[in-house]
Amino acid sequence: MKRGIVHRWWWLALLVLLGALARPLFTLWKGAHTGDGLLPATPAGTADDISRLNATPIDSVVRVVNDTDSAIAQLRDLLTYARGRGLPVSIAGARHSMGGHTIAPNGVQIDMLPFKRMSLDTATMVLTVGAGALWSEVIPYLNGFGRAVRVMQSDNAFSVGGSISVNCHGWQHNSPPIASTVIAFDLMQADGSVVRCSREENRELFALALGGYGLFGIILEVELATVPNEVYTYHRMVMSSGEYVKHYAGRVDADSNVRMVYGRLNVNAEDFLERAMLHWFSYDSPAERTSRLDEPGLEEVKRSVFLGSKDDDYGKRMRWNSEQAFTKTRIGSRITRNQVMNESPALYMNRSPGRTDVLHEYFIPRAQFNGFISALQRVVPAHGQDLLNVTIRNVYRDEDTFLRYADDEMFAFVMFFNQAMTDAAETDMRALTTELIDAALGLGGTYYLPYRPHATHEQLAAGYPMAGDFFARKRIYDPDDRFVNKFYLNYGRTGHRP
Repeated sequence: MKRGIVHRWWWLALLVLLGALARPLFTLWKGAHTGDGLLPATPAGTADDISRLNATPIDSVVRVVNDTDSAIAQLRDLLTYARGRGLPVSIAGARHSMGGHTIAPNGVQIDMLPFKRMSLDTATMVLTVGAGALWSEVIPYLNGFGRAVRVMQSDNAFSVGGSISVNCHGWQHNSPPIASTVIAFDLMQADGSVVRCSREENRELFALALGGYGLFGIILEVELATVPNEVYTYHRMVMSSGEYVKHYAGRVDADSNVRMVYGRLNVNAEDFLERAMLHWFSYDSPAERTSRLDEPGLEEVKRSVFLGSKDDDYGKRMRWNSEQAFTKTRIGSRITRNQVMNESPALYMNRSPGRTDVLHEYFIPRAQFNGFISALQRVVPAHGQDLLNVTIRNVYRDEDTFLRYADDEMFAFVMFFNQAMTDAAETDMRALTTELIDAALGLGGTYYLPYRPHATHEQLAAGYPMAGDFFARKRIYDPDDRFVNKFYLNYGRTGHRP
């Protein structure tokens, strides 16, 4: 009799366990099978970017050769061809911008990716690198010398030329944008001449082309300052989002050993943006020159958890809880700088033909951090967009570029949406974006320019009061408007509206 009762209780317990596991297992299964097909190819005769929302007819694509002298000759011939036929020219790398920044309608697109030779001056530790090189190629190269990139994005799939053309920033603590690490670069102008740009030579062109979105010429080779590769210790704490700045000041600003830092906000509906995780890496020791770069582990599981959160509030809660649990086990672990930065965005990139990923980024003064979270909590749920992630970064004042987004220290809110590729979804995203830009501007902040062209002309003028002068100088250096892209057509040419 007792054995029968025990047997029944065992089965009941098993059923309860299976019931408890059913929902998370289904979420993982859904994530593993979300977007596991192939995205449609860009139609012949057109160019697009990673958003897949900018398919545009073009004349041709020219891939630049990897030899510097041959590339210069090739590009001069290309400019002669374009000038003779009255064609505009655009410049493309990894094509991660989302507003047509790499596309000139009916023009010639220069594919810089093959142009990626690099060398390190072991006396000055300055890296000379072709603009087409990806950070995924630069990081292993520098790792072999015991060196590391000083400033870059949090992922390694971007090109060097693209990164300095948008003046990117990343997790590097107490750092201005990447322009601060550029020693010099060679720039081919519309007439085919090549000039060296630095803080001493052609200073105005230096400031205009850095963060200039390819409108002032073709960036060829770039000289970048590097830093030693180091071993870091990982730290993490969880808090209410309203206390993020306080803990940032106490844990990060107060510790001179902190080297890299980022934050996350929860995106599930129940307590939307009420919780935050602060992650930071502090100096531990010099890295061995032969430090290995390993492939990150558990990539398929991480991708399944992330994709399982798409359009699924349970999945979002599960992801937040699993990230807390996993990162807690990593507290105190040691990792090299190069390993931290050598992450691929393949973990979260969309592969669903009917949907796309859209990024927003807003730069907010420290004192208005909580005010912007309140604005996000009010605005985002009122729209039909699927917010998957909010990462927080810190960026210091930009002293180098003309079209700058950081006149002072800013906290950057990087927002990752999954959007349906429909007219209705695009209309809703435009409305959401303009509302968030207004909120950022009202708090003394601004927005980042590489993303969808949803800002109004008035918002551009308010967020970038130097934009009119920027476009005027573009026409001085390039009076025939040889270098053109859709961003320029939307905002820089009189009579065009986004």
